[in-house]
Amino acid sequence: MAATDQVELRGMVARQIIDVIDAVSMARRQSRVELVEEILRAWSETRLHEANLVNAVAGRNPSRPERARKSNRADLPLWPEVPER
Repeated sequence: MAATDQVELRGMVARQIIDVIDAVSMARRQSRVELVEEILRAWSETRLHEANLVNAVAGRNPSRPERARKSNRADLPLWPEVPER
């Protein structure tokens, strides 16, 4: 990865989380940044996989639920109502 493909990430994180990250990075003999990048890479790959599955199952940018599209009824709502708790 070229240096121009990287961006800086900053922010406050709970001490307990950083303590665990530091302990794991020390045990693995890698830097904190390397470990955080590993964690974020795995997380982003999972999200990308989820998005690809949603796209494959639901189709590209579906504007109406399947029952409304198949029946071609304009009176059916775009999305079903979500009951309140």
